Amino acid sequence: MSENPKSAGPTGNGNAGPASALDILLDIELPVTLRFGSRQMSLEDILRLDTGSIVEFDRAVEDPVEVLVNERVVARGEAVTVQGHYGVRILEIASPLERLESAPDGPALPRAFAAVATEKS
Repeated sequence: MSENPKSAGPTGNGNAGPASALDILLDIELPVTLRFGSRQMSLEDILRLDTGSIVEFDRAVEDPVEVLVNERVVARGEAVTVQGHYGVRILEIASPLERLESAPDGPALPRAFAAVATEKS
């Protein structure tokens, strides 16, 4: 009787050992957002929007689209269509530091790291 190597062990990778911490996280779903640009508008201007209104963003058409995961920039790319659906072709992966700094409420640094950084300033 032969065993299927892909089903051997909880990780499904052929190893009979326990699942790694990363394997446990792989099934978690996170919100993914594509940002073409942004614009701040007064409530009065928003209420005036109607069918056919145009809202101008702070980016040019040829500028890269930002890919955000959990409200943090993780990559940049270009908008594409695939069989009638929108998509994004990834052109650049954001650095780990850039991902930390792109959080809407600023960098989410561990307290110990933030304290050390403050002492050195």
